[in-house]
Amino acid sequence: MLKLGNEIFEKGTRITLREAWHDKLELFSKNKKYPYEYTLMDVVKQNKETYYICESDKKKCCIAMTEFVIKYLFAKEVPDSNMGVGFREYLPLENTYMLITNIRNPSLVVPAVLKLDCELVEIAEKSYIVFDFKLDFTNGKGFAGIKYYVEGSRKSTWKFVFNDDESYMSEYEMQFRDTIIHKEYVKKSAEKLARYLEEEGAVEHAQLLRERALIHDESKMSCEDELHALARIIMDKSTLKDPTKQLSQIKKDAIELHWKHNTHHPEHFKTPIDMSKIDIMEMCCDWHARSTQYKTNLMEYMNTQQEIRFHFPDWMFNEIVHYCEILLANV
Repeated sequence: MLKLGNEIFEKGTRITLREAWHDKLELFSKNKKYPYEYTLMDVVKQNKETYYICESDKKKCCIAMTEFVIKYLFAKEVPDSNMGVGFREYLPLENTYMLITNIRNPSLVVPAVLKLDCELVEIAEKSYIVFDFKLDFTNGKGFAGIKYYVEGSRKSTWKFVFNDDESYMSEYEMQFRDTIIHKEYVKKSAEKLARYLEEEGAVEHAQLLRERALIHDESKMSCEDELHALARIIMDKSTLKDPTKQLSQIKKDAIELHWKHNTHHPEHFKTPIDMSKIDIMEMCCDWHARSTQYKTNLMEYMNTQQEIRFHFPDWMFNEIVHYCEILLANV
């Protein structure tokens, strides 16, 4: 991660764009002539934002940056820590997935990814392409600027999602983390099965499966009641690691809302035979993802669950076995 300094950026400061930033600038402007090198020419405060106006030496092209963008360029890289730090002092690298937690109310958690954005802004009656960071919410609830979480009642800390250290996380934060990581595994499983389907000519089913993977388990982050219920049992992963371990009544009560919101679970239906082909495929990807994540035996889990829990009819179970074999195949 990056530790931000207390520099006061003065006129004449030299700015060099990163390669990816330059590509983004060219794509946004549809102009291949923007240079990499700039000089800070002016600092303008407008609408509670500070803009750093930069001009190239040769082509007289102008761009602008927000405060956190220019600080990012001059920040010092330090070892990652998951204890929870503030945006005013530290930033993650671009495209990093994080959990943003309100300091006053730890139950206010937002999963987000840090993304660099380009937009056209009128500053002091002149239009500039402005580089700004956005916190893009991964639970489908929009985005915000970094400053939104820096001051006042919204002041927050952030933690890495893909960091092995959970010791500084609340159970509520762990639930977000577990869901985001699981979704990434499901996407990989779905992509493997989708490629097989395409080879077999089932192109439409392949596309539908990829679409399902993108929204897999979204209710775990978008439904507050479900999120709170699942957070209460996040520490108990026994049923994910031991296929013979049956769900306790407490766990059933907690996960019932999730079943209600998601058709890739047989419990969503009065009878499993009501599941569609895509529901079954997503279910198999869900099982394979958990198996991969927790290094368990997928076929053992599938057979055990069939015996003690689901009791799929033979024709349906044979289809499930087929998809699981595809997911386990070395292709």
